Amino acid sequence: MSELRLQLDGLSWYHGGDRRALKPDRLTVGVGRPAVVLADDAADAEIFSDVLLGQTWPVGGRIRISGREVTTLPSEERGIALVPAGGGLLPHMTVEQNIGFGTLRRHGEDFRRGQVNYVAERLKIRGLLTLRPHELPPDDRLRVALARAMCHWQGARAVVIEDHTGHPSCHAAVSESRKAYPDLPILIVSDAPHRVETLRTPATSWEIVDAVES
Repeated sequence: MSELRLQLDGLSWYHGGDRRALKPDRLTVGVGRPAVVLADDAADAEIFSDVLLGQTWPVGGRIRISGREVTTLPSEERGIALVPAGGGLLPHMTVEQNIGFGTLRRHGEDFRRGQVNYVAERLKIRGLLTLRPHELPPDDRLRVALARAMCHWQGARAVVIEDHTGHPSCHAAVSESRKAYPDLPILIVSDAPHRVETLRTPATSWEIVDAVES
């Protein structure tokens, strides 16, 4: 099986009436080294994530995974898993319920429980399943969010990890993704360069800019 790659070519979209794009305009993320996309603010970053996930339509360009175009596919068929900034866990649910959220609607209870246990074991968080989000330290909340993403987006072929000002750093989610899912490309979307400085290199860093500047 060939190595997975997330590829964005000439992608552009609208945010607040402005056409936005990436600089450079071609992005390729393979396995082994995460890539970082820097936005002006959290809203700018969230719109970009929505475009990748199929929740907002682009106005130009292509999204491909290992050569297969997914630009016009619905979210559930893209195979792009999302770890929201801060984890985005539901406070009234246990860790087990959070991880399985979204899986139960498509499959029976036995399947859901087996899948949750498998992913929790892989991420070494089975001991947390009965706890609630407020009982977890920030890094564990991100590990739970990663587990939820891997259950919800079955057969994930890429991981998008959000890092926004005002939320815990994304580093724990990046580290766990690299260890537990080393075959998946990782794209970090951040609104604060200093928070992801150690994850960036000139060759793995992009910016969101006005399309006329790209």
